[in-house]
Amino acid sequence: MKGLEVRKWQWVALIQAMAEIHSGFGSRAEAQGVNLSIRDVGGKASVSWPTGLQLVQPEFSTDLSTGVWQNLGAPTESTSVVENVAPGQAFYRLRFLAPSIQMQPKGQSLAAGGSVSLDVAAVGTAPLTYQWLKDGVKVTGQTGPSFQLNSITASDASSYSVVVANSVGSVTSALASLVVTNSLPSGPPLGIYAGNFAGQTNGGFAALFRAQGPGIILAHNITMDEGLFATNIVVAPDGGFVLAGEKQAKVTGKAGTEALEGAMTGTNGVTRAFRVNKKPAAGVHQSSAGFYAGTFGGLFTGSAFVVLAADGAAFTYLTSPTLGVVSTSATIDSSNSLSAIAAYTLPGTTVPAPIQITGTLDTAARVFSGSYSLSGIKLGTFSLTRSVSP
Repeated sequence: MKGLEVRKWQWVALIQAMAEIHSGFGSRAEAQGVNLSIRDVGGKASVSWPTGLQLVQPEFSTDLSTGVWQNLGAPTESTSVVENVAPGQAFYRLRFLAPSIQMQPKGQSLAAGGSVSLDVAAVGTAPLTYQWLKDGVKVTGQTGPSFQLNSITASDASSYSVVVANSVGSVTSALASLVVTNSLPSGPPLGIYAGNFAGQTNGGFAALFRAQGPGIILAHNITMDEGLFATNIVVAPDGGFVLAGEKQAKVTGKAGTEALEGAMTGTNGVTRAFRVNKKPAAGVHQSSAGFYAGTFGGLFTGSAFVVLAADGAAFTYLTSPTLGVVSTSATIDSSNSLSAIAAYTLPGTTVPAPIQITGTLDTAARVFSGSYSLSGIKLGTFSLTRSVSP
């Protein structure tokens, strides 16, 4: 152990631990209540830090006198990084990252008396703060990633933006213009929307909006490890909706004639954007399309749901107190069969454990049944009945 150093480096707050790399590792430094530790893991340097920082950039240097630091991998939301270290001296630090906006608030046009949610998605080192502006002036009390306006009037027609900041810096979003009209649209777009969150191949998002009765949403963001199931979605005439409740994820969005766009904010405050396409109303499974619900049993028990579109696109969603949420986007083919792999991690570990879901659709009875397996071992079976048609 050579020593510890905590300092301000130009305009970036650093948490830095230094150790001579010989037979072992072991150092820890504290700054702003955050610990950084280094340990030997099979001859590799494992640098770790507590949860809660979200996005940071690990860096290393072999000689502090040069002032040269190199990135240790890409910016990460993880809490550790491992490096192959050659014998000698190495120094590590975390560089805090200023906010950057991943999804800009979108301008909208809607009738007086309606409701609208302006949303922003940003990444950076936590904690992030938000301040919404109306025509450049702070809006009192609007300090979150979403700005909800209800029963709007002509006075709400303005240009809105939001400043996202942290200890490193700040960024101001693009302007979102809100136009208020005097007439209500004829009604929201109806049908099934399905797809994935940006950058994810498992999990997904599916919505069913119908003329009679509330809408249905199934959502599972793998990165956020957040799942959401709701059958009580009230969709405004312009296609907008807000789903928020105590101790659960929040989803806001707006359905259009071609796609549904919005954002999901987890219980940990992290927000991720989505854009899913509207599925065609005609297809091989047109007569069987809809929302299926039921239970699964066996080694584990819980609830199971599927949203099936006319073209065969199917979003499967299993949930139980033991397994958590297992979901994937797949296809029920023309022979009425489905076979898909859902990415899954065993609770309390980082061990991947892909779960295979297989099923068969009975088009006459409108029943979807099948099984789920882990490493070739059948864990249980499910039987779902269509309860809502488009």
